[in-house]
This record gives sequence, C-alpha cells and structure tokens, in this order.
Amino acid sequence: MKILHWIVLVGAVVLAGCSSQPYVETDHQAGFDFASLKTFSVAETKQDAKENILISPFTLSHIHAALESELGKRYQPGAAGSKPDFIVSYHVVVEEKIDPRSYNDLYGFGYYGVGYRYPRPYFLGTNTGLRVYNQGSLIIDIVDAKTDKPIWRGVSEKRLSRGMAPQQQREVLSNAVVEVLAQFPPVN
Repeated sequence: MKILHWIVLVGAVVLAGCSSQPYVETDHQAGFDFASLKTFSVAETKQDAKENILISPFTLSHIHAALESELGKRYQPGAAGSKPDFIVSYHVVVEEKIDPRSYNDLYGFGYYGVGYRYPRPYFLGTNTGLRVYNQGSLIIDIVDAKTDKPIWRGVSEKRLSRGMAPQQQREVLSNAVVEVLAQFPPVN
C-alpha cells in the first residue's frame, strides 16, 4: 500500500512540474511615483509584423477588454477628451522555437526498467531529437501620459499548444494579463 501512495505522490509531482505556467518578468523606471497614477487608457495595438499577422483581431480585442477589466479594478478609466495618467499598450508575439531533447530508449521490465531492452538489447542508448513548439509572449507597456516615456513593462511567456481552440487561447491570454498586472505597480 505504501508503494501505491509513493507512486501517486511521484505522479503528482511530475504532473505539477509539467504544468505550463507562464514565465512573467517585469521592469520599471526606478524612482517613479506609481502611487500618483489614478486614471488609465488602453491604446489600440498594431500587429503589423509579417510573422504575427496570423493573430486574430478578435484575440486582440479580447486582450484589450481583459486589460481594461483588470486595470478597472484598481484605477479609473480616463474620461473622454481628457488625458489619463498612464497609457497601456500591448503586443503579442508568437515565435516558433526549437527544443533539443535527449531521451533514453530503454524499455522493459524489472528494477527501474533494466531487463529486457528494446530496441538495443546489449547496451543502454540515448537518442537526441528536436521538438518544435510555439512560444507566445504578451508584452504590456505602461507609459506616463504626461511625458510619453515608458515607466513599466511586463512580459508573460508561455509555451503554446498547437490546435488550441479560440476560447482556450483567450483563457490563456486572460490569465496572462492577470498574472502580469498582478505585479503592477511595482514594489520599490
């Protein structure tokens, strides 16, 4: 029975390690008074790079709405005709990446699989291969509206699954917006 508990525990740890949490990184202008920010505006994005033309305009409008919703919980939207305290811009980049992997082609039974080996019966072997995947990055920039200078940047990177339905993509992006903006304003 103890072995079963141990196997379940190891399986849970392995699955937790395989979960694809986004990597979030932020940077900001040192010395800026983020407490003075009260109103915001989200700028329309321009996805004009050839490699990113495949990003749906519906996905971009979803990100726009997610930004407004998340920032609206802590700040006031800028009134029409007036200048907000800060302007938020965002970009989505999808890059194809190559991940070199090595793996052991030991198959079998016995103690940790040592025993019958397929396809190399006389020695243990290691093969290498390449895995191609898409890496998605959501970049959120915040600019001081008075000076038009950047004051904060947040980037979320995540390995994307091929064949995700649009609803799944939007859910991943909504979570990325929440995780990046959770680190705004920065703690000095």
